[in-house]
Parts: sequence; C-alpha cells; structure tokens
Amino acid sequence: GEFATLQAADTIATNQAVETLIKKEIEYKFYLTFNRVLSPQFGINISAAGEFVIDWGDGTIETINKTNTTNTTYLHDYSTTGEYTIGIGGQATAYNTDPYTATISFPSDFLYDIFSIDGSLGAIFSTLPDGSQPRFYQTFLYAAVSTVPAELFTGISGAPVKNMFNGTFDSSSLRTIPDGLFAGISGAPAEGMFSGTFRDCNGLTGAIPDGLFGNLTGAPAEGMFNSTFYGCGGLTGAIPDGLFGNLTGAPASYMFYETFYGCSKLTSIPENLFGNISGTAQSNMFSRTFYNCTSLTGPSARINGQYLYEIWPDATSDQVGDMYQNATGLSDYACIPTVWGGGGEDCSAPTAEFTLTTTDDTSSFDFSISAAGEFVVDWGDGTVETITKPDTTDTIYSHNYDTAGAYTIGIDGQATGYYHYNLLFEDYAAAISFYSSASKIASIDGSLGAIFGTLSSDTNNQPLFYQTFYNASNMTGSIPSDLFAGISGAPASSMFDGTFKGCSGLTGAIPDGLFAGISGKPASSMFLSTFSGCSGLTSIPENLFAGISGAPAGSMFYGTFSGCSGLTGEIPDGLFGNLTGAPAEYMFYSTFDGCSGLTSIPDGLFAGISGKPANGMFYQTFYGCSGLTGSIPSDLFAGISGAPASDMFHSTFSGCSGLTGAIPDGLFAGISGKPTFSMFAQTFRGCSGLTGAIPDGLFGNIYGAPATSMFRETFFGCSGLASIPENLFGNISGTAQTYMFYQTFYNCTSLTGPSARINGQYLYEIWPDATSSQVGDMYYNATGLSDYATMPTVWK
Repeated sequence: GEFATLQAADTIATNQAVETLIKKEIEYKFYLTFNRVLSPQFGINISAAGEFVIDWGDGTIETINKTNTTNTTYLHDYSTTGEYTIGIGGQATAYNTDPYTATISFPSDFLYDIFSIDGSLGAIFSTLPDGSQPRFYQTFLYAAVSTVPAELFTGISGAPVKNMFNGTFDSSSLRTIPDGLFAGISGAPAEGMFSGTFRDCNGLTGAIPDGLFGNLTGAPAEGMFNSTFYGCGGLTGAIPDGLFGNLTGAPASYMFYETFYGCSKLTSIPENLFGNISGTAQSNMFSRTFYNCTSLTGPSARINGQYLYEIWPDATSDQVGDMYQNATGLSDYACIPTVWGGGGEDCSAPTAEFTLTTTDDTSSFDFSISAAGEFVVDWGDGTVETITKPDTTDTIYSHNYDTAGAYTIGIDGQATGYYHYNLLFEDYAAAISFYSSASKIASIDGSLGAIFGTLSSDTNNQPLFYQTFYNASNMTGSIPSDLFAGISGAPASSMFDGTFKGCSGLTGAIPDGLFAGISGKPASSMFLSTFSGCSGLTSIPENLFAGISGAPAGSMFYGTFSGCSGLTGEIPDGLFGNLTGAPAEYMFYSTFDGCSGLTSIPDGLFAGISGKPANGMFYQTFYGCSGLTGSIPSDLFAGISGAPASDMFHSTFSGCSGLTGAIPDGLFAGISGKPTFSMFAQTFRGCSGLTGAIPDGLFGNIYGAPATSMFRETFFGCSGLASIPENLFGNISGTAQTYMFYQTFYNCTSLTGPSARINGQYLYEIWPDATSSQVGDMYYNATGLSDYATMPTVWK
C-alpha cells in the first residue's frame, strides 16, 4: 500500500510537470487573446504538417499530430463566453503550397474577436531545411490587435514565396509596425509577397521603419507591393531610403499599384526608392502609387536623378494613371503629365466661361443641352464644335477621343430659351446636364450662369440645373463660387433639383453667395436633393438662401443636405429666415437627414413659418443627426397651429441620440384636432439623451378617433425619459387602429409613475381588446411604471 501510494504521487507530480512544461512552451512560442461575446467558441485553421499543442485557455490542452498539409479547422467550445488566452506550440514539418491558403489563420467568424497577440509564429512555422516557407495570407485580417511583437516572424528566413504576407494585417487595428518585423526575409521578390499587408490599417501612426523590406534584391515580381500601405493615413514622415531593398531589372505589372494610396501624412519620396528598375512599362506598374498623398513635398520619384515620367514618357493611364493624384505639394507637380496625376501642360487648356476636366481614363464624353442658343465646345483634344440650336429639345452632344486620357473641355456661348416642365409627361430637362458622363468628371471651374443665364423675369426664362452633376462621384475639389453667376430673380420649380446629388468627392464649404442672384417667392422642389450625398462638404453659409422670401412651397427643401455627413457645427441661424407663411407639404422632408456632424439647432430656425400643418412638413428633417447636442429649441415649431396632418412630424428627430435635456414644454402646443396617419410616428425614436418628464400637453389638444400609426414608436428607445403625464394623448376615443400605439415607449427604461391615461383611465382599459398590431410592445422594458405588472401582456 505504501509503495502504491508513492507511485501514484510520483505519477501525479510527473503529469503536472509535463503539463507545466507544455504550457511554458506554448507561452514561449505564440499566444493570442480574444473575447467572444456572441458564442462560446473559437477556431484555428492550420495547413501545415507537424506536431502542435493548443492550450485553449480554459484548462483544455489539445495535442495535434498532423501528418498532412490539408487546411484543417480546429474548433473549441467554451462553457461560457468571455475573454480567453490561447497558447500555441509545436513545430511544423511541411507546408501547403497553395498560394491562397494560410499556414495558420482563423475562421472569419472569430477574426474580429482577437485583440492581442504575443510571441513568435515563426518559432512554430519556421523556414524548413529544404527552404519551404509558411504563408501568413490574411492571418490577422480584421483582427482588433493594436500591437505586433517584433519577434512574430523570427525563425523565418530566406526568399519569400507567392502571397507570403498578402493581407496579413489587412483592415486590422494595428497602431505601429515594429522594427525588423521582416528582417529574416531576403532574396528575390515573389509575386504578391507584401500585397495588402497593412492595407486599410488606418490606425497606424509614426514613420515606416527604415529597411522594413531592405533585404530584398533582384527583379520586381507581379503585385509584390500592391496596396501594401493602402489607406494608412496615419503614417508620417519621410518614406525611408532603401525601403524596398535593391531592386533591379524590368518592371512587373501591379508591382507598386496603390502602394501608398491615401497615406496623406507621408512627407517625402527618397531618390531611388524604386531601385534601378528599367525596361518596358507594364500594366498598373505605378498606378495610383501616391494617390492622395497630400503632404508630400520635394521632388517626385526618380531613378538615378531622372524622373519616372522622363524614363517612361509614353506611359499610359493603364500603367501609371493617377500615380501622383492630389500630391500637389511636390516641387515638380506642375510638370508631371496629367496621365501620371500631375498638373500637365496647362497652356493648351481652352479659355472658356465654363470648363471641366475629365478623369484620366476618358475615351468618350457626352452631355445634353435643352436650351436654344449658340454654343461652342472645345473638346480638349484640338476639336472645336460650334452648335447652333434653334429649339429647346433635349439634345445629346458626344465626342470620341483617339486615346483615353484626361481632357479639359471648355463650353462657351449664350442661351436664348429654355425647356421647362411638361405637365403631360411630368418631365423636366436641365439647361445643361452631364448625367450620362457624370462619373468621368474630375473637376469643374467657371460659370454655367454666364452661358445659361436668366433671360427675363418670367420663371419660364430661368434655366433649370436639374441633376446637372448628378452622381459625379469622381468630381473633386470645391464648388466654383461663380458657378451660377448670371442667374437672378425668382426660382423656378425644380431649378436646383438634384444638381449635385451624389457628388461625394466635393470638398470644403458651400460657397458664400452660390445662389446670391436668386430672390423671390419659393417654388416647389426648388432645392430638392441639391446637395444630397455630398458627404465631403463641410459647412453651410448663413446667407445661402437669403434671397428667398415668402410662403413655403411644396418639397422646397426636400433632402437638400441629406447625407451630407461632413457638415459640421451649428445649422446657421437664419438659414430659412425670410420664409413666412403657412407650411407646405414635405417642405422640410429629410432636409438634414444623415447630417451626423451638425451640432446644434438654432432658436427660431423655422420662426417665420406659421399656420395649419401640412402633410410630411417635417418628415425626417433631422433624421440621423446623431451629432446634434443640447436641448431642442422650445420655439422651434411655435408658429404651427391647427389640425394634424399626415406624417407631419414623422421621424423628425429620429436617431438624434446626442440631444439632451427635457423635451420643451409646448413644442407642438398649437396642434388641435383629430389624429391623422403617422402624425407623430417615430418623432423622437432613438433620442436616448432626452431626460426628464414628458411635458403635459406636448401634443397640444388632440381629440377624436384614433388614426393608423399616429404614435407608432414615438419615443422608441428614449431611455432617459422619466414619466408620462396624464392626458398626454389628449382626449382620443373610438375604434382602435393599426399601429396606433405600437412600440410607443419601447425601451423607455427610466419611466416611472403610471402609464398613459386619458381622464384617469388607462389606455388598456379604454381599449381592452386591442391587438398586438395596434398596441404591441407599447411599454416594452418600461418596467419602472407603477402599473407595469398589471397591464395586459400585449401592451408590454
């Protein structure tokens, strides 16, 4: 018995020692920490043969004897979700040779959960004696890791293989690149070896380490540095001399395609960055290499003192297109040919009232004119076309170029008549529209108003710029301040309807006085979607619509700034200051929808508007304006009075999570009468920052039969509101309607006191037979209400 006891003790001690050694080996080689929130599971893909050990971090140790290189997934289920640290040890003996299969990776469902790594993968998956190399193809794609251990690839040496580090840290949360990360890599480049390695690591900061790829030598390989630092806007300083080692020989396709695209803080390009490359130009060899590297100064790239565009003077857009686009600080930028993205020879640019420059891959261009008059078009390739147009029929003018490239097109002339709205066909036509070639516009300059000006005080003699630049998403720069100079008088219906809609590349402030000549009574849809989707615009001038005065017109500011997420600061006080009179249907429908950068609503923004509500008048006006802070101005709708209208305040503040304080007392005090469809549907949906008691009489004097969706989701998600006043919903009575109180107080978790009542009677007592489609989830999660426990289930 004594011997057996001692033997058992020895066995236990030995097992514990072995387990301790295994854990130390795992910790020494490589480990990662992750946090699983949605499911208690994690997985690892291995496509190498060898003996491996995985400590799953919950006391489970798995030993793997892998005799093949098939990509195999090892999954582990945890008893609970949470944070775990996994250790990996062992030694690979053979690798899968498929260039698109990683030696070690993680299933896509788990990549986002990895937030820390340490140790060395190279110690496990090292270069084998026969020269076989592992691949880290997209190993940490999308991972939340902010730092990488310097020894991560220690143990890997020699020449790279195809796609060896392709996308390794693509779109990860990496903050710095350690010195010597790829120190063991040497020899001739391989296809795609560092393609997208740090692509879209927009959190990277600091300088690129000197000599990061410095041991490479030999002829370029296809895609070798394709998009390596694409989108790394936080990298700073000079690009290191010798970053890419000693490259010699003929170019390869895609070798430096978009390598530094969007690296807007890099400051200079060293001479011979690209080694001693020479020979026949290849497809996309330098396309967009330094695109939007706006802080670059000094000379552009050279090889032995000669600029690249001198070495390859006949390079095409397919080979070098936009290499230096927007790198205007380079000392030779004006001399860089336009095909390379430089200033080019501007002496040949046409002199015209209005000019546009096309993208550098333009092989044809067309536009339409629906005005009568005499016009001259200089197509930018030596071709000048004179147009005598006796009628206002919408006519397309097109031109084909002998070779694709960037061209500056000039337009001159004078309109003598305009086509307008055709009531029969419900058709508008712009004085001039670039609709079909909009995506080919790179920039614009000059004045369209000088060509298509106001002919007389009759609004039919006003030009329409209906969708003139609609979807010109490649158009960059600012809007010319004199674009509409020469246009004066009252606006016409749809005059600026969709003019810049979808022009996401436009930047800067909307010019002060852009519409300075426009004055007079509003017209329907006059600024409908004018700047919709212009996410790069930064500010609105206060006097933008200063000349517009009089009673509102239908849809006049429908979606005007919708999707302008780049607009910041306070909405200008007095932006609509000269509007006076009764509301019109959809007058401010989605006006600021999605303007998440706007910070406050000024008092009296709609001060001049007074009278009876109109359908959809403030539908989604501030929808998604999550940056708005402070309180809602108490007098914002002070002039509105009368019977409700359908959708009148539908989603007005929906998604304005930054608004704080109490809802102003009497915000809708002038409303009086019978409910209508969706009148307050989703009005404050998602306004989680609003606090305090809901004001007594918020919705004015509502009485009569319910309406469909009248208070659907009105306060959905308003988790800070404290109490519901009696008679909040006036004196409504009658047959229940679909969605009338559907999810009205959904997730209003801070509500206390009694639920909504009318003259002392709870709503669920007034409508005891209400169905889920009528009142479902009205008080969902509002568990603090004093009668929550006793109200019917369908209401909660």
